[in-house]
Amino acid sequence: MDNEIDNKKLITTLKKRVSYLRFTIYVFTAILALMTVLVVYWLYNPSDDTFETYYSTATESARASLYLSPKDGYYGVGDEFTVDVLINTAGNNVVATAAYLSFNKDAIQALVIDTSKSDFDMQAEKEINNEQGKIKITLGRPTPGIKTHAGLVATIRFKALKKTSSPIENLSFDFTQGSSLYSTIIVDDKIGTNILKATRGAKIFIN
Repeated sequence: MDNEIDNKKLITTLKKRVSYLRFTIYVFTAILALMTVLVVYWLYNPSDDTFETYYSTATESARASLYLSPKDGYYGVGDEFTVDVLINTAGNNVVATAAYLSFNKDAIQALVIDTSKSDFDMQAEKEINNEQGKIKITLGRPTPGIKTHAGLVATIRFKALKKTSSPIENLSFDFTQGSSLYSTIIVDDKIGTNILKATRGAKIFIN
């Protein structure tokens, strides 16, 4: 009889221990799952800007460029012709660009800058100075901006004034790499990083 009572007590004690062990396992599993969810959320939450700093820079693969089309133009004195300003964002989202151009003021005259078909929809600067042979175009587009290899910035109409032939570009971008004073391409990184790496102007021949 005593053995039977002892066995019942032992069974009861073991059941309590098993229940406590299960409870502990459940709690530990729940904590582990919660921690996993928090870590995943912290790593992949796109709105988390905790580690974005002023010193963040564009990746080395960013090779954005501005270029003119056509790169070679042949016209007669008195002809009017157009040149497109194009942008290659090199796979980046771009929110603004400045295209500053210099041209041979004795040979050609800038008539009008058309941005009606531009991939950018905000205008900050659109200026022609024929006395100095300068053109300034600055346009923008809100986040996420544009991403393209051949986006249209603007179309410029010129008039051929006199005969000219040049072995080098006589319609070119004012550009110094890294400078914000000249032509620029601004990536959508919230700090205004200029990723313009190269430009290509045009050779204008007038007969």
